Amino acid sequence: MQPSDSDIATAGEYVLGTLPQPERQEFARRLETDEALQHQVRLWQTQFSPLTDEVTAVPVPQHVWAGLQARLFSDTATPGQTGVPRFWRWLGIGSALVAASLLAVVLLDPLSTIGPQAPADERLWVSDMVSQDGEIRLAALYDEDKGEMRVSVGGQAPGEGRDWELWLIKDEMAPISLGVMPRQGTAAMPIPDELRALVADATLAITDEPAGGSPQGVATGPVVAAAQLRRI
Repeated sequence: MQPSDSDIATAGEYVLGTLPQPERQEFARRLETDEALQHQVRLWQTQFSPLTDEVTAVPVPQHVWAGLQARLFSDTATPGQTGVPRFWRWLGIGSALVAASLLAVVLLDPLSTIGPQAPADERLWVSDMVSQDGEIRLAALYDEDKGEMRVSVGGQAPGEGRDWELWLIKDEMAPISLGVMPRQGTAAMPIPDELRALVADATLAITDEPAGGSPQGVATGPVVAAAQLRRI
């Protein structure tokens, strides 16, 4: 029996590790007896494996997280302010960049089965943000031409009465809120015209905030994950 488009997409997310835990467990249960799903998983694994065979994991150093906390929780920072250390240049880009490129496949075309590729003329930036304990993965894909950020949340969801807020950090400017992330799944976040020129090579960071986002315009909760946007 031919799997549905939804099952094909889910198989890809299963291989990438972006499924929420309940869905992942349910999919794993189906895999035990569904040969068509097993075949789709093998296809995705074959498609992705050349990109990751020679990648060595580069964990984010603890001092980077400390610098990120300082940037996000500064009481005096204002947009355009200078004099703040460029902490993000130390972010590891090895495995994170490859993983982000793979996640972009699902964000770009979740219904493709084999060999999905972004059109060559699209100007795309991607970021893969993984929490330090590996329980939370958030992917972001920015399309310059559309001025749109597509975001995907996998793994552990925010706690009751909490949301994850997305922040843009560029050079020595103060962090800028891009809005609240979806609790699970994928969503599109339009980027205001005045911010689009800042996205290239910027860092994205996620913080744990009260429902609806920080009421103060600056981060108030702990950093969940962060990574630099990279061109693909």
